[in-house]
Amino acid sequence: MLTQMALGETSSLALKIELQELPINSAHESMAPYIAKSESGITTINWLEASNNGYTLKFSKFDNGWKESKLIASGDDWFINWADFPSLVHLKDSNYAAHWLVKSSSGRYAYDTYVSMSNDDGNHWSKPLLVHQDGTSTEHGFASLYRDTGGLGLIYLDGRKMINEMTDNPNDTGMTLRAVNINLKQEITNEQLIDGLVCECCQPDIAISKSGPIGIYRNRTDTEIRDIYITKKINGKWTPGKALYNDNWEISGCPVNGPSIHADNNKITIGWFTAANNKSVIKIAKSLDNGDTFNIPVEVGLNTAIGHVNITVDKNNNTWIIWHKKITNGQVALMLSLMESETNKIHEMTIDDSGNIPRYSVPQISNHNEEIIMAWTLKKNNETVIRTASFRADNF
Repeated sequence: MLTQMALGETSSLALKIELQELPINSAHESMAPYIAKSESGITTINWLEASNNGYTLKFSKFDNGWKESKLIASGDDWFINWADFPSLVHLKDSNYAAHWLVKSSSGRYAYDTYVSMSNDDGNHWSKPLLVHQDGTSTEHGFASLYRDTGGLGLIYLDGRKMINEMTDNPNDTGMTLRAVNINLKQEITNEQLIDGLVCECCQPDIAISKSGPIGIYRNRTDTEIRDIYITKKINGKWTPGKALYNDNWEISGCPVNGPSIHADNNKITIGWFTAANNKSVIKIAKSLDNGDTFNIPVEVGLNTAIGHVNITVDKNNNTWIIWHKKITNGQVALMLSLMESETNKIHEMTIDDSGNIPRYSVPQISNHNEEIIMAWTLKKNNETVIRTASFRADNF
């Protein structure tokens, strides 16, 4: 998967940006923001809010700021988790789709993924649809949604095999990566097993390139190597996953650290965390040929990164990286880094090192018309609140 190119500069330079706060109409006890930008240029944010009877899922569109929030769904039996969270995607015109997680039994990680659609710009939502039909009380989550021909596509982690009796072969009882297609009538039109053994709770991600959807995920081999793999949807089928880069990270449990992908025509950028050889680091790799080959990764946050990386790219092909850095007492700082397109030099600044960033939360970053938008969860006065901020990328 790799082509030999020059290794980038890995020492970090100071990054000085004045962030502009973006007010958002979210209540106290809000968490898990997720930002998405559609192929048509619509940027949205969705989040969870605690209520008297459970949780609600809301969203807002961006247009020189976050607009009035709209309710997607609510429930008193939802699965709420820092690492696995709801999302929303704009499909076309006034059509949107959203997903969230519902407990299926009293088991700690027994929950299902549900999808709902709106055809009136998010004012009304359809009856939720269960996206998998295996009927097991196991983990079904970490869904990544995308606009596909005829409606919605998603890939997700499916634990249906985890109820099997333990054997010496982890493929008998391991987590799988599966795909589903759902049309605008909310009918399941296609299901596919992409990978029969993957990491249990690392979020996959999808981007739409010039040639179609590209998915990335953390794989798991029989020997417990958990590196990042890439798959493409070609002629309606996902290809078998291939290693993006051989970190050879051997770890016997899930690190709860998924990758992030950005696509611009045939230019693909991927960021991920690894701690191979006891060196924690975020790696950024770029491709100019639709993900067929990648440059040697550039390293960010060597020996200080905890991960939870999210990336975006500006019009000059500079890469913007939001991530978690290790500080004292097991706490994390929220960081922003810039990787220059031509030189691969890394610039870095601290957004928040107060110790109030939830350790397993996943910060967000996106590019809306060269306005870089970020969102994260913050603990404040024993509550969780959402913060969003932005800056212009035109001068970089």
